[in-house]
Amino acid sequence: MTEPVSRFFAFTKRSIKGPFYPKDIARLPGFGRNTLVCPEAALGQWKEAYLDSAFQTLLEAAPQGPARPGPALTPEAADDRAVRALLEKAILKNSQLESEVKSMKREYSHEKRRFEEDLKKKDVEIRALAEKFKRVSSAHAAQAEHPSWEHLYKTLKKQAGEKLFEATQTLSEKSEENLRLRNQIQNMVDAYENSKRNLLEKDARERLETENELKALRSELEEKEMAVTAVTESMQGVLGKTEEFQRIMLDERKEHEEQTTRFCEEIGRLKGEVKWKQAELDRLNAELSETLNKIKEYESVDELKSREQEELYSVIHSKVRILSGYFENLESRLKYAFKKA
Repeated sequence: MTEPVSRFFAFTKRSIKGPFYPKDIARLPGFGRNTLVCPEAALGQWKEAYLDSAFQTLLEAAPQGPARPGPALTPEAADDRAVRALLEKAILKNSQLESEVKSMKREYSHEKRRFEEDLKKKDVEIRALAEKFKRVSSAHAAQAEHPSWEHLYKTLKKQAGEKLFEATQTLSEKSEENLRLRNQIQNMVDAYENSKRNLLEKDARERLETENELKALRSELEEKEMAVTAVTESMQGVLGKTEEFQRIMLDERKEHEEQTTRFCEEIGRLKGEVKWKQAELDRLNAELSETLNKIKEYESVDELKSREQEELYSVIHSKVRILSGYFENLESRLKYAFKKA
C-alpha cells in the first residue's frame, strides 16, 4: 500500500505559499533545488527541496541545461538572498525554541502527573485512615454499651490514638510534601514563563536587528545603484566625446589625405615641368655652346664683324638673364611646395 502524498509549504518570492502537493509547488515561479519547503504535518521543519525525497524525482525529471555563469545580481535578487539567509536563521532559531518549549512541557506534564498520582495515593491512605477511625469509634460505642469490655476499649482507644497520631503525622508530612511539590511546580511554571518571555524578547530583538540590517543593506544597495548610474552616465558622456573626437580625427585625416594627394600631384607636375625646363636648358646650353663656338670662329675673322658679335653677345646675355630669372622662380616654387608638403 503506497503512502499518501503529503502537502508542503514553500518559501518563494519572499513569501510562504501553500500547502500544495509537490508537483504543484514545482510549477511555482522561482522554484528550484534550493527552495525552502516544510511538510504540512511537521511545521517549522524547513529544508531545501533537493533534500526531500518527494521533490528529488521532480528535480531529476526537470531538464537541466549546461551550467552557465549567472548574470550579475540585481538589487531585488540580493535583497531576496539576504532575506532568505535571515529567514533560515530565524527558522533554525524557531525550531530550537520549539524543541526547548516541548522539552519543558514534557517535563512539566511528567511532574504534574507524578504529583497527581501522589495525591491519589494520599487520598486513598486518608480514606483508609478515616475508615479505620470510624471502626475504632464504633468499637468505642460498643464498649460504652458493654462495660465488661472496658479493658479492650482502652487498649483499642490507645491503639487508635497511636494510629491517629501516626496518620496525622503522615498526613502532615504528605501535606508538606504536596506543598513542596506545588511550590516546585509553580517555580517550574514561573521559570517556563520567564524563559518564554526572555525568548520572545530575544526573538523581538533579533527581528529588530534583522530589520535594521535589511534597511542598511537596502540603503547600501541604493547608494551602489546611484554610484553605478553616475558611472554609467559618465561613461556614456565619455563615449559620446570619444565618438565625436574620432569623427573629427577621421575628417582631419581625410582632409590631410586630400591635401597630400594634391601636393603629390603638384610635385609630380612640377617635376615634369623641371624635366621639361631641364631639357630646354640643355638645348639652350647646346645652342649657347654652338654660339660660343661660332663666336670663337667669328673672332678670327675681320673686325668688320665686331658689331654683329656685340649684337649677338647682347642677345645671348639677355637670354641667359631670362633663363636665370626663370630658374630662380622655379627653384623658389619647388622649395615652397616641399615645405608645404
